[in-house]
Amino acid sequence: MRFFYPKEYKALFKLGLPITIGHVGLTFQNLADNVMVGQHSTAELGAVGFVNSMFVLALLLTIGYSIGAVSQIGALYSQGNKPRIVDVLKSSIVTNFGQGIIICIALVALYFALPYMGQPEELLPLMRPYLVIQILSLPFMVVNSAFKQFTDSINDTAVAMTITLIGNVWNIVGNWLLIFGHCGFPEMGIEGAGWATMSSRVVILLLTLAVFFLRPKYKEYVQLWRTRCANAKDMLLLNRLGWPIAIQMGLETASFTVVTIFLGWMGTNVLAANQVMISMTNLIFMFFIGISNAVTIRVSNHNGLHDMQGVRHAAFAGWQMIFVISVVLSTIVFVLRNDISHLFTDSAEVAAIVSTLAYPLVLYQLGDGIQCTFANALRGLGDVTKLMKYSFIAYIVISLPLSYLMGVVFNWGALGVWMAFPVSLSVAAVLYLKRFLKVSRL
Repeated sequence: MRFFYPKEYKALFKLGLPITIGHVGLTFQNLADNVMVGQHSTAELGAVGFVNSMFVLALLLTIGYSIGAVSQIGALYSQGNKPRIVDVLKSSIVTNFGQGIIICIALVALYFALPYMGQPEELLPLMRPYLVIQILSLPFMVVNSAFKQFTDSINDTAVAMTITLIGNVWNIVGNWLLIFGHCGFPEMGIEGAGWATMSSRVVILLLTLAVFFLRPKYKEYVQLWRTRCANAKDMLLLNRLGWPIAIQMGLETASFTVVTIFLGWMGTNVLAANQVMISMTNLIFMFFIGISNAVTIRVSNHNGLHDMQGVRHAAFAGWQMIFVISVVLSTIVFVLRNDISHLFTDSAEVAAIVSTLAYPLVLYQLGDGIQCTFANALRGLGDVTKLMKYSFIAYIVISLPLSYLMGVVFNWGALGVWMAFPVSLSVAAVLYLKRFLKVSRL
């Protein structure tokens, strides 16, 4: 086994940098949302934090489902089979939209369940309209996600990055106009943040469609678009690949999302502090996602050529890059742990809670980096069924009960809830790595 992979570092950097920039830009958009909402009202920050923690679960279910197409399109791209790529793209749009409808129904059920989830009563009037707006934006996102997986899989990752950054700027400007009521717009607070986000998602989809149908680089794909069709065989395959990935990502996110309910029992300040730290951990994780998504693409390309050695080199090179990133960024967060909350709110209690949560955040970076890398490598191979089982063990059997035990039963508060994450992510890391070594055996 080699330990230095210069060819893969270069390829992963070229593919992963645009993905990382796009995801980091999206995280900064969410960060700007939280900062602006927090400056408007601490209660609104708590409400946004709770709804977003629920919506992120739905969002990752849809993104995870769409990733099922990457292993297929990436392999077809390495083989030069453009007609089949268009077949899979069209089938992906149909299946993504169908899955999106199911997620929307689940979110509507969440809307009616809000009063029974033990959250602060004063936050419910803020949560309800914001959640409705997020639900309305989901169909635009699921269609765009199909096109993003297509452009990423054919190694054109800069497209999604550029469009996402434009959408981010649109959203931030919209926040400034609608949250605070500038330039003649009404002061809408949390609802203004919701409408700004929704409008940015519409803009992103329109730009994506314009690029696909008008860019000369995609001319051959557009010509094939007129003759190729979505088909039952591809849709069944995408379902078989997409749902395990969606469930795996959903289970991982659930370990962070469901504990928000526990934290809500502890009060508005704890919810606000949790949202601050979620913003920080999401920022770090976006760098992980950029490199690990590049790993998925490289692994699918190598797999299409039946190059298992290349598969292993891509995966281990990706993990090495993610490890360096995790050390640098988690160190920065830890050093600034006493000051981070001041970006969001001037509450001293929130600041104290944020400072304590920096410790588990640093502790779980190693496990998070490993599990993220090798989960994506397995997705690139289309080996996704076992991921559901391993995720259930790590995030449902271990993480959630441990969060409840330490945070609620032992009364260790937010720190106890978060201390479950280093344990569960390390378990997932071991299981995913073991599976990858087995299926990529030379």
